[in-house]
Amino acid sequence: MTESLADGFEPVSFEQWSEAATRGDENLALMTLLENGVEAKWLYTPEDAIAPDPAGLPGQAPFTRGTRAGRHWQIRQEQTQPDRGRANAEILEDLNGGVTEITLRFDRAAREGLAPGTDGFSAARGIDGIAISNLDQLGEVLDGVYLDMAGVALEAGAAAPSAAALLAAHWRENGIAPDSAIGSFRYDPLGEIARTGELPCSPEDALAAAGGLAAETARDWPKARALAVDTGIYVEAGATAGWELGIAVATGVEYLRAAAAAGLDPAEAASQIEFTLAVGPDQFLEMAKFRAIRRLWARVLEESGVAAEARFSPTYARTSARMISAVDPWVNMLRVTTAAFAAGTGGADGVTVTPFDRMIGQPGDLGRRIARNTQIILQDESSLGRIADPLAGSWYGEELTDEVAKAGWERFREIEREGGALAALRSGLIATTLGGLADEREDDLNHRRRVMTGINEFPLLGDDGTEPERADLSRVEGDSARLLEGPEVPGLGRLTEAAPSERLAVATSLASAGARIDELSAAVAGETFSLPALNVRHDATPFEVMRRAARRHEENGGDRPQIYLACMGSIASHVNYANWAKSFFEVAGVETVPSGALESNEDQAKTLRDGGFELVAICAGKNQSPEDVADLVGRLREAGASYIYMVNSTPELNEAATAAGADELVRNGVNLTEVLTATLGRLGVEVKS
Repeated sequence: MTESLADGFEPVSFEQWSEAATRGDENLALMTLLENGVEAKWLYTPEDAIAPDPAGLPGQAPFTRGTRAGRHWQIRQEQTQPDRGRANAEILEDLNGGVTEITLRFDRAAREGLAPGTDGFSAARGIDGIAISNLDQLGEVLDGVYLDMAGVALEAGAAAPSAAALLAAHWRENGIAPDSAIGSFRYDPLGEIARTGELPCSPEDALAAAGGLAAETARDWPKARALAVDTGIYVEAGATAGWELGIAVATGVEYLRAAAAAGLDPAEAASQIEFTLAVGPDQFLEMAKFRAIRRLWARVLEESGVAAEARFSPTYARTSARMISAVDPWVNMLRVTTAAFAAGTGGADGVTVTPFDRMIGQPGDLGRRIARNTQIILQDESSLGRIADPLAGSWYGEELTDEVAKAGWERFREIEREGGALAALRSGLIATTLGGLADEREDDLNHRRRVMTGINEFPLLGDDGTEPERADLSRVEGDSARLLEGPEVPGLGRLTEAAPSERLAVATSLASAGARIDELSAAVAGETFSLPALNVRHDATPFEVMRRAARRHEENGGDRPQIYLACMGSIASHVNYANWAKSFFEVAGVETVPSGALESNEDQAKTLRDGGFELVAICAGKNQSPEDVADLVGRLREAGASYIYMVNSTPELNEAATAAGADELVRNGVNLTEVLTATLGRLGVEVKS
């Protein structure tokens, strides 16, 4: 363009714009506080440009602009179906439908190393994952999968080294050359402490095992990765972006040290670590977060002496469990779409999208299909897979990345001053800090400073049209007996005696001979280490508790929780107040019954009496008189209203309602959980947390 878009307009100074934006209010800050001290200005000018540009070029250190210029991110789908045959069918369907990598989540029995024949095994078999205990069962799940084309990631908790042996044995049994096997063993012992509070050995032994696994994987399986830094549990416990990054970097440093102790140089160690960040619905903040983690990690590797071209580790995204709701689960589709968009445009190397129905049962065909197609549409139809760093050059995006990176670095330094990630878990620094942040977030949701559609605003009552799919455990009920029929595998003692950097090879040969995952895990177990697990705090939980209580009350024969909306004046004058009241009360599962436009206060009282309502909320438009509002309060009370709410209107109308005997004024900013729990109690609904 040769002509300026501003031609013909008088220039406006920043001071003039500020005066107009604040309307002369000197106390109004021209920024929004996102979280944990991260600020977003309302307007960015050339003075905000970061010089010199710290982000570099796509594919070059410090990799702020990503590592995959011109390439799509990996579409990774998690498989949790307990029935191995069905899990295999779903995996093949996912791969044929566009998924490029799969995650196998082992069931609780495998993750906890429980032995067949025990009560614990029977109770945990097929729970929250695929029922896999040995090489044959893993083969059932991966039958037909082209293992040199589709990456396989493992979610096996503390049993990850043993699960890695099963996968390595499966590669060898299927003739996959070591330099062709693609996978990620994802051993994350510190993350396991945070999530479950337990390890089958001391943390020091677990870190030594992690370092040894990394060294052995780098040597024998060059395209596989051994370790994972997964921040999901920390975000579920309350971590903000800054704390998530700080914990991620601190954990990565612990694993770098462990790998170095096992003989790997820092560059080799970095290639064995895979970061997985939880991605939420705040689009620009999440884009900045993914740019920032690469910048921070590049700085760590620079200080570790790693050459510029190798200062990165793969960075994956998983849509945050914190934002997934069981109430009105369809809205989850919208949240994960925004999150996947943010991760992809933020430069993530791979993305896992949570099926929208994950919180109401086993993900169904529709949930898995939508999860993968969301990413395919973003990559191909929206062409996001072809774009490198769309935030590049945006003063807002660059400044936000800078602020998030600095916040993350400060949290990292705080953890290092505590002695590192393990020390911060032991001392309670992480648990205490995240608990406080979770309290703040819950308070924001309760007061609607933070909005969650379908949960604390615009709820959907009644049948939401979903059909929860329950995991069928009948196909795995006989696993315990079948596994015990197998011959005893000799030589497990060799695994006990092997050095950490030799265990994978030994365990792989034992797995090929028929050793179970619990046997491999037990051979290297020590004294159980325990620590209080982090407290998971999902955003929707307080509201889902109220909704479940209301539904349970009705299912047990109680009346449907209802409140009458006494709407004054014409529909045009009261509709906004009625809509607000509907959104407010139905958050707790209390159905609102609006009066519509009635002729008189007598009609309002008659409608309340005829309907048998106990609770009423007055929705009075601004054009009503204080006298009419006061009269309505009196008539509603005489008609049998046991509790009268006044929906916030003008000060005059609010005062008139209160003076006439209205019990409570409800407005934006009240504590939803407190007010609505009391509302349910007045309707005979007991709310249990």
